[in-house]
Amino acid sequence: MDKKTSQKESVRLEPHPPRAFPTALEARHWGATYALYRFSNGIQLNRVLPPGPREYWNELAAEHKNAPDHQAWMYDADPFAARKAVEERQAAAAKKREETTKEASSSGAGGITGSTSPEFANAPEAKMASSLRDLVEDCIKKAIAANPESSEHVSPVLPFEETAHIRGQLKLLGFTQAQIQNAINSLSQQSPLTTRLLRSLPALQACIEYLVLQVPECDLPERFLPSLNSSNPFVTAAHAGTDDLRKRWIQDKAVKECGWPIHVVRECMKDRSIGDNWTLLLRHLNTRLLGLHATDVATESTSTERETIDHDELESFDARFGDLGEVTVPLPVAPMQLVVFTEEGQIAVNGSPPALYIRSNSLAAYVKLHLVSKVLTAFREGTLVEAGESVIMASLRLIEEEWAQIEDEGPPDMSQVLQHLLPREDETPAEAVSMDTANIAPRRRRRGGASRRQDDRTDARIREEFEKMYRSEEYTRMFPSRNRLPAFSSKDQFLSLLDHHQCVVVVGETGSGKTTQLPQFVLDSLILSGHGSKASIVVTQPRRLSAIGVAARVSAERLDDGSVGYAIRGESKQDARTKLLFCTTGVLLRRLATGDKLETVTHVIVDEVHERSIDGDILLLELKELMKRHRKLKVILMSATINHETFVKYFDNAPLLSISGLSYPVEDRYLEDYVSDLGYAPLAARSSEMSKGKKKDIGIESTEDDRVAQIVRNMTRSGRTDVELIGSLVTHIMSTAEKRGGILIFLPGVQEIRQCVERLRRISNTKVLPLHANLSSNEQRQVFASHREWKIVVATNVAETSITIDDVIYVIDSGRVKETQYDPDSGLTRLTEQWVSRAAARQRRGRAGRTQAGTCYKLYTRSQESQMAAFPVPEIRRVPLESVALSAKVIHDDVKTFLGKAIDPPDMVAIDHALSTLEELAALAPDGTLTPLGLHLSALPMDLRLGKMLILASIFQCVGPVLTIAACLSSKPLFMNPMEKREEANQARSRFIHGNSDLLTDLNAFEECMRLRTEGKSQSAIKNFCDENFISVSTVRDITSLRQDFFSSLSDLGFIPRFAHPDDASLNTNSGNENLLKAVILGGLWPRVARVHLPKSAIKFDKIQAGTIQRENTAKEFKIYDLKEGRVFLHPSSMLFGINTWKSSFLAYFQKQATSKIFLRDATEVPLYGLLFFGGQVTVNHMGGGLTIGAKGAFIKLKAWPRIGILVNQLRGLLDEQLKECIEDGTILSGVSSSTPVLRAMLALLTNDGLSS
Repeated sequence: MDKKTSQKESVRLEPHPPRAFPTALEARHWGATYALYRFSNGIQLNRVLPPGPREYWNELAAEHKNAPDHQAWMYDADPFAARKAVEERQAAAAKKREETTKEASSSGAGGITGSTSPEFANAPEAKMASSLRDLVEDCIKKAIAANPESSEHVSPVLPFEETAHIRGQLKLLGFTQAQIQNAINSLSQQSPLTTRLLRSLPALQACIEYLVLQVPECDLPERFLPSLNSSNPFVTAAHAGTDDLRKRWIQDKAVKECGWPIHVVRECMKDRSIGDNWTLLLRHLNTRLLGLHATDVATESTSTERETIDHDELESFDARFGDLGEVTVPLPVAPMQLVVFTEEGQIAVNGSPPALYIRSNSLAAYVKLHLVSKVLTAFREGTLVEAGESVIMASLRLIEEEWAQIEDEGPPDMSQVLQHLLPREDETPAEAVSMDTANIAPRRRRRGGASRRQDDRTDARIREEFEKMYRSEEYTRMFPSRNRLPAFSSKDQFLSLLDHHQCVVVVGETGSGKTTQLPQFVLDSLILSGHGSKASIVVTQPRRLSAIGVAARVSAERLDDGSVGYAIRGESKQDARTKLLFCTTGVLLRRLATGDKLETVTHVIVDEVHERSIDGDILLLELKELMKRHRKLKVILMSATINHETFVKYFDNAPLLSISGLSYPVEDRYLEDYVSDLGYAPLAARSSEMSKGKKKDIGIESTEDDRVAQIVRNMTRSGRTDVELIGSLVTHIMSTAEKRGGILIFLPGVQEIRQCVERLRRISNTKVLPLHANLSSNEQRQVFASHREWKIVVATNVAETSITIDDVIYVIDSGRVKETQYDPDSGLTRLTEQWVSRAAARQRRGRAGRTQAGTCYKLYTRSQESQMAAFPVPEIRRVPLESVALSAKVIHDDVKTFLGKAIDPPDMVAIDHALSTLEELAALAPDGTLTPLGLHLSALPMDLRLGKMLILASIFQCVGPVLTIAACLSSKPLFMNPMEKREEANQARSRFIHGNSDLLTDLNAFEECMRLRTEGKSQSAIKNFCDENFISVSTVRDITSLRQDFFSSLSDLGFIPRFAHPDDASLNTNSGNENLLKAVILGGLWPRVARVHLPKSAIKFDKIQAGTIQRENTAKEFKIYDLKEGRVFLHPSSMLFGINTWKSSFLAYFQKQATSKIFLRDATEVPLYGLLFFGGQVTVNHMGGGLTIGAKGAFIKLKAWPRIGILVNQLRGLLDEQLKECIEDGTILSGVSSSTPVLRAMLALLTNDGLSS
């Protein structure tokens, strides 16, 4: 007991080597004797001990007498004081070594040393277990052999004029002459590895990486060796705690002193008779070294010819004689000793060789085994002993000769030395691999044109069928309604302009019929002129609903004769008879991106060009370039009467055709006009009147009603749509209307639509229908049907243009819209709510007058409307350009030149930022070339970061969870967080916490909901579960829908097998690998990474009985630093907010939000190998002993053995090559991961973050 600290102290007294006894009683007696001698050896207690322990005491006394000075502390009468003295001595020695290291680092050649440089001294350390290193190196060699560089290019080799300089530099670094010559010879010849190294590295760096990859670890210069605690397994002993003590000692001796591989030793020791007999074990191991079967030791005839050991001769070589006939002879000219076992002073001359091994602290294990094998081989062949030599002297001579050869020519090939000792691999038969790949459906990427089936009807037959339809009674009844549209009066003028010009701009008022009639004018003209079989007219619409709705309308007007079809993402209806194809702008852009030159297309009609979406502007740019090469292609641009002069000028003063609208009067009623009639009072209304100044501040004239001002003030402050106001307005319309008609309500987003629908469904005699882009096509079509009740359609801006709901005569316009904006807090594309432009408001009001006179109720005042922008800002100038830049890179390569030709070119700064982001996402290489990953991403119609996650998921077979994560990141929060129940909500979410990750927590909660559905639970039971856990039912529904959309995108483009299901086992082999999921998340979010740091001042220790332990830290003591912004903080809503145990020092985040501090949301702790594989470029610092991930102001430093960085870069390069091969061969990505060694190695490293399991 320490009197100062009142804590117990203990000292462990352990004999060496350990002793074993047949009974526990004997073991206790002998153990007590050993302990007694250790601290009472000054008293002659052996006189009172019984036989047995008395002799043991005397043995210990003899050992004590012969013990060297540095072991004298073991026999001190006060073991506690002795241990303290030893610790002080060791601390002083460590301090001295540290000072010596610092001196060496400051005086080393060129500042190059083997110790870690200050740059990486405090960095987190990446490790790689030796067993995993072996696996990775083997996988890399197999992959390089299986994927040689293309022969189309000249493979680089090491320039001869640089070899002299390289020799000198490598010699300074400590490499041997033989190693240097081997590197230069190898890199001077063409090979896959030579090409890989010299294409990406300078000559000297390539030589260093070659040597680090090829030279056995034990033969590398000291500066290139891992530190004692780096890149090695934590378990330093080769045995388990339950093993017998003597067997453990024998096993350790065979592995550490003799150099035998642990798996071979264990295999031999399975036989108990061998495990207890050291010399017999050596004979078995030596037999295995030569490739002989273990039974050869027992069946081999014993030699009758033996010689007696000459002690005088051996003593002249300073030989030592030990127990069991052991003879140890040092070699005069080599740093090693030969250990031979004799039998009764004799040794065999031929037949079975004696047990022997090489002992050395400086030689590599495989070199020692190489020398042993040479002696054993010569002995068995009868060529060892020359005339007048003894066996031992002959062995010494042979070893010296072999050593001289090693010094001159370098060490032997390790694989040849260990060829009979390597474990047998479970290799997949070639037939099995070929069977797997045979079942993989090829991915057909169209590059030369569309594969549309040709119409086999003749021009005459098509004209005949058209004239028959034209004369039919049904067509005759329908035609007058078409003929009344204003577009018909301009038919001849339009066709005349189209005949004489390649491009025509058509401007038409709402209701003019341009969208439905002009495409038919073109088709009818082609048919009647005898060109019907070649007719192929593509009409683009900005939204899916518009494409489907217009296609249905036109098809009905043509009596559904099969000439009209549509194509949207994930849905298509067309065949060989289709002449008019309505599609979204994105569908046509993706068609162009695949290399289709539209050679079979006769006309492209772009509708609603005035909306200025980014897809629309890029399509105009593509068509303008295409028209220069495809002179027969006709282009028609259709616009509302909004800024149309821009399009005329862009297409080289193309002719303009104006079509008047079908004028049904629409009455405008602003908020101040009708609010007094509603009887509606805002919840926050005050009894006191507002000042004139405050009214003006919110856009209210001083003469307007206070209640109007209060309503506007409430809506402005809350930033939300007042659904109670809308409910009161709808009730007012229904009660005062002279005739019943449809009501169309424009709201900014889906959430507002849901709230409004719930409110309106409480009104009797109504049929309330939502309308937005997330609905299925069937759900969207319901808005066109007639109903007995009042039909109320609550829509986003998808109903603004192109579609007509015939019975709508009332429009309620909130004046708000959610537009795509770049959110600097998150760095991602987000929807931001804002006021619509006056042009968009005019389009909305026009919906009320399409078929009859109507009324437009505006939820804003005249003053507010006057403050709206005249036209919308072109989307290309207000959103990130990563996706556009990537598509442009695929098709045109020169992104800046291409986008500079746009109708409103984006700023060069925005383009530079987009290219930089693409490089961070690994879609572009540092030199600006497109990577294989970039080619894949360009084909996915989704956010690039989510697309990258899904591609990585398809490669590593964890599709299901990543689909959910991507859908969660694209949806509203899964967990609700009401202000009044915030603590309860946080506790509910914490029940699902998983893996130190907000995203995996959400994944866990969603899968629990799906589990209830799979088990057949009722909808009410699932809803109760969600309510109890504060899970949003609507968000669960959105995530489910988005998962299917994302999965369809992967399937349509061939990234996964067609007809597969997101939860198929073949796509989710590794879905349970937590570290892999985190790495995939990081792959999409890089460089949104922050470092978790515990300051030294927060590291404290507590004393316990067994010594000291580090005190557990609180969550607040950890500091978090963003790669770019410096100090940041986890948002209190994050599940990681209270975490005080971190497996990794890094986390990835989805969103960064600046309020009182910079907060991180949606954080996930990520493994180091996730950063190494899916972070930025990995740069290896061979001299400093570290790795740098990333560049350009966003990088991470890791302390690591440089060999780890080399292996990581090799794996990344090989994965890129296999992705490229998939694209060129047209195979799906799941084929990459079937059984490739590269992915097997990457998975092994990710699973336990570089450590063995």
